Amino acid sequence: MTDGMVLVHGGLHTGACWKLIVPLIDVPVRAVDLPGRGSRPAPLDTVTLGDCVDAVLEEAERAGFARFALVAHSLGGVTATETAYRHPDRVTHLVLVGALVPPPGSNASIVMFGEPLDAMTDMTEERARALFGNDMTDDQWAEHYGGLVPEAVALMNAALSGYPRGIPTLYVDMSADVPVPPELAARMAANLGPHVERRTIDAGHTVMVTQPEQLADLVNEFVSRQPAGSSSTTVDDPTSGQPGGTARPR
Repeated sequence: MTDGMVLVHGGLHTGACWKLIVPLIDVPVRAVDLPGRGSRPAPLDTVTLGDCVDAVLEEAERAGFARFALVAHSLGGVTATETAYRHPDRVTHLVLVGALVPPPGSNASIVMFGEPLDAMTDMTEERARALFGNDMTDDQWAEHYGGLVPEAVALMNAALSGYPRGIPTLYVDMSADVPVPPELAARMAANLGPHVERRTIDAGHTVMVTQPEQLADLVNEFVSRQPAGSSSTTVDDPTSGQPGGTARPR
């Protein structure tokens, strides 16, 4: 049984991106700010993947969650997967939403751009909207764009230590996702192994803003019906054998 849920934001975002989802979740929930933004200020050039894992655990401790479900979006998939790998006794469920889960020996930079990044480059508002707000109204986008923040390049270049096994896992992809289109989402889910459940929401990348009810319904249903067992394990260096709001099984 889970004591609660921790929501992990993606790149260029803070925990505030989950604000429409939080009141819809059926269990106690916290939206973490990863280091270098929001409530956890730090120089971005010092932030590591280990720091982000520690922030997730710290948020759970503050909330009194001994065991908790993890829900992660986009680049947050790296932090959530690493957290579940390092601490399988703490994580009851893993839900990845348009999330990056790099294959062995790779990282998010290689997945997205074909090579590691030396630094994060500035992004124009036009480019940002094409990636994150292609299905948002003008009002939604204006509010969302105001909450975007700089990103730590080390998270883009971080390699996973391994993938968790034995933790119920759901991967949600979005039909109109630009940064993580359906074909890339399928590869990310496959990296986690054949046990992963799949669902699709008809939305763009930032589904927690444009379709919060649909996403919350999937998360609530998955967490409630999938009791975590006591046999969670981890695997080192594994290999894998339009706005509308309808969610589809895969």
